[in-house]
Amino acid sequence: MLSAQTILVVEEEFLIALDIQRVLEDHDVGQCVFARSIAEALALRERWSDYGLAIVELQANHADGLELLQGLKAAGLALVVTTADLSLRPGLSGLPDVGILIKPFPEAELVSAIKQALTSVPQNE
Repeated sequence: MLSAQTILVVEEEFLIALDIQRVLEDHDVGQCVFARSIAEALALRERWSDYGLAIVELQANHADGLELLQGLKAAGLALVVTTADLSLRPGLSGLPDVGILIKPFPEAELVSAIKQALTSVPQNE
């Protein structure tokens, strides 16, 4: 499914990031690049074009989260958003086609969201 792509995972919780990595490895990911915060992910801006997908944890109290998502989308990345914030369930204004997974979510939902995200964005050659 991921055909050796490099994936950006933005997740504050180390154990959740490792679990996401395990799921990605089960689907032939090439490499996982981790950012522990939105600020770290924004600092990687020059490398965004190297990634095929970003899985981003979003919290309502992070004002720069939407900036990150819009930047990743503009860079051509497929996006999956995860959150424990139920207020984000209806979706994100400005990014209506980005799916949101409410934590905790089963592995099958993550895989489904990844597949959907990858089909919604033309893949880089």
